[in-house]
Formats: sequence, structure tokens, C-alpha cells
Amino acid sequence: MNIDVEKQRIRSEVRAELRTRGGVERLRKSRSIVAKIQKMDVFQQARTIMFYYATEEEVATQELIEVALESGKQVTLPYIDQATDEIRPSIVRSLNDDLGRGSYGIMEPKPGKRRSIELNQIDLIFVPGLAFDHKCHRLGRGKGYYDRFLETVPPHVKRFGLAFDFQVLDSIPVSDSDVSLDEVITNE
Repeated sequence: MNIDVEKQRIRSEVRAELRTRGGVERLRKSRSIVAKIQKMDVFQQARTIMFYYATEEEVATQELIEVALESGKQVTLPYIDQATDEIRPSIVRSLNDDLGRGSYGIMEPKPGKRRSIELNQIDLIFVPGLAFDHKCHRLGRGKGYYDRFLETVPPHVKRFGLAFDFQVLDSIPVSDSDVSLDEVITNE
């Protein structure tokens, strides 16, 4: 089996499945995931959390980000550093004021609003993905940004994937450069 070919096949299948699921269903499932996360000790005890700003086909994180901000947690969001082509976390104080369209059309901290933070200060990272499996392996979009970033994250930082139930497969192919997560949280 060619791992890259198999990964592309899975990406295509999951993208097709995402297109068949309506926005109302994705939003309902996202809200279920958000409610589950809010009850988790690791979320309640975390002082600094790195989120991703969801695209319309990903598990929606915006409500959870607002909850974290309102409860006094330090929130960080990733941006792509154009000089190094790597993910960097930046402290965010307001989704309305601090964000703009960035790399790949994804909302990220604006250049003038970026506030750096050391990775060892982060307690919890929420990671997007197209597919996950029961062993907490993750299949991203194929650029390797999150895998390279997660390689640099200290071991004490918890890494959670967020997925709709249909994005969790029995297994996905894994290569040496793929980084596993601590947990995958779904709407089930």
C-alpha cells in the first residue's frame, strides 16, 4: 500500500462526506462537542489554550473561544509565519479586533496584532483534521503544518483533535512524520 495514495483517497472521501452534511447538522454536532469540552477538567483547569479558527466544514470553535476569553483564559490562535512557513501561536484578546484572512483564506491573527507566546506556556491545543482514528492518529490537509508544529510542542501540553463522528475511522495510514494526539473529541 502506498501511504500517500491511501491518505489522498481518505481525504477525498471525507471531503465528499463533509459536502453531503449540511451546515445545520455540522453546527448541531459542533455544539454537542463544545458542550462536552466545557465539562472536561482539562479545559476548566487550563490557563492557556491554543484553538484553531474553524472553516465552515470543521468543528466550529468560535463559541468555545468566546467562552474561554470570557472566563479569563489566555487564548492563542495559529498563524503561518511566511518567513519560515511554520505555524506560530499568537495571543488573541478579541476575535473581532485581532483576526483577518490569512494563509489559505483562514482567519488568523493580523500581523499588527500578533503577540508571541512560548510553547511551554500553553496547557491545551485543539487541532483540526480531516480524519482521525481510534488510536488518535490524525490526517490533515496534506501540507504538514500541524505535524511539524506538534513535533515542537513540549510533552506536558495536551493535544486534542476535534471531529464529527463520521470523521473518525477505524484506522488511517501513518507515516514517520505524523504526530499522534492525546485524545479525539467527537459529538458522540
